[in-house]
Amino acid sequence: MKFLQRLKFYGVGFGIGLLIVYAMFGTRSCVTPNQQKMQELVFQYFKLSDKANCKLKCLMKNEQLLKIELRHFEVNYDLSTVRKEPCGEYFVQPQKEFEKNYNYKLVMYDCDTITRIDDISIIGTSTCNCQ
Repeated sequence: MKFLQRLKFYGVGFGIGLLIVYAMFGTRSCVTPNQQKMQELVFQYFKLSDKANCKLKCLMKNEQLLKIELRHFEVNYDLSTVRKEPCGEYFVQPQKEFEKNYNYKLVMYDCDTITRIDDISIIGTSTCNCQ
């Protein structure tokens, strides 16, 4: 076998190997456990309490905008109780680089396929009279 024939033979095998690797691992992504948990919480069905809805209105936001903004938030596992029964409790706060953009923090409860939000804590001065 000449060098060019061996190179072609190697190239065909290498190409087939690349296709197999892409088929097995092509759709995977690298995310941290914190990002993965936030994605899980955001993509579940949201159930907002009356108090949380009122505070969202005070912040001039709606549920869809909240879901979009939660991409810039992270779970604070030091304050969270993830194994709490019946729903895990997750304290969610803005990431360090986005702290000045968002003036609220919230507690999310992971109840199987539902993310429940009972209250939103607004940081700073606000004239929100939600009970």
